[in-house]
Amino acid sequence: MWWSLALWTALAVYFTLDARVWLAAVLALLIAGIYGSTRAERFRLTEWPRLPWSAKWRTTAALIASAAVAVYYFGFVTPDGNQKWSPEQARQPHVEIDGDLVHIDGVRNYTWRTPTDYTPAFYDRTYDVSKLDSMYYVVASMPKWEGVAHVFVCFGFTDGQYVAVSVEGRRRKGQPYQLIPSMFRRFQLIYIIGDERDVVGLRGAIWKKPVYFYPVRTTPERKRAIFVDMMERAHSLEEHPEFYNLFFNNCMNNITYHLRRLGGRAVPFDLQVLLTGFSDRVAYYLGYIDTDLPFADARQAFRVDKWMQTTPLDADFSRRLRETIQTQEAAAKAALEKQNSR
Repeated sequence: MWWSLALWTALAVYFTLDARVWLAAVLALLIAGIYGSTRAERFRLTEWPRLPWSAKWRTTAALIASAAVAVYYFGFVTPDGNQKWSPEQARQPHVEIDGDLVHIDGVRNYTWRTPTDYTPAFYDRTYDVSKLDSMYYVVASMPKWEGVAHVFVCFGFTDGQYVAVSVEGRRRKGQPYQLIPSMFRRFQLIYIIGDERDVVGLRGAIWKKPVYFYPVRTTPERKRAIFVDMMERAHSLEEHPEFYNLFFNNCMNNITYHLRRLGGRAVPFDLQVLLTGFSDRVAYYLGYIDTDLPFADARQAFRVDKWMQTTPLDADFSRRLRETIQTQEAAAKAALEKQNSR
């Protein structure tokens, strides 16, 4: 507990203090040193030189420092939407809901050639919720560690429209996404509402991450309710910005928030949900993935990144994407039937 408090205090100072990096680092090391000296002296881990303060006073100083940092961290470090954001996250979508019609000003539609070579574009679109007929759960895994992934959802409408909704940590311009800083109010929360050829294609064709595109099994009413609930949440962030947090306010937390809020079978608080790269396994065993294939076969049938690397990211991308997973699922079922008939 002592070391956890020391670590949190030092990291909170380093990542959130509005000061020069060297000054934040010095203060963080000073706090860590006060905690460390007290702990080491009390447990006689090493012979410390004679210090001007007793262990009791250093303990008090450490706790006061933690309290002061907590007051600053929770009371004064607040989201600020007026910053120079990373270009692909700079424009927050504006959402208006009028009955079954959801109007979105700022659907992202970038044309990506490489991670740094792209053409920015946005369009305005009105979606008729009564025409929503399909939902997909997308897992974009980290290539070197399967347990970590970005997850988001896509929707399809009978009028031929498709849209991706991706909950992300909004970064300042030039600021990379990093795991430890994401725990300490370094990023803000944003709902990216975008064209699938942009949001899905970026991860599979440009970043070349493993991407799994799973059809969701649920009622049409729940699909529509989830879409509207996500749009309402996106709208609320326009007026009430929030911080992104790797554990408590991330892509997976927000998807499960919408599922739990709307009832139905609950998504458990599970390590496999915390490790988002395994969340598709949880969704499969809860019956949310619309397939009769065994999980291992389904995972391969709905993997689409290799296909994306051989197809253009054009206006017909979404239709071909759905045809591809249908073809791959049918092939997987045929192979399984052939294997079982032997």
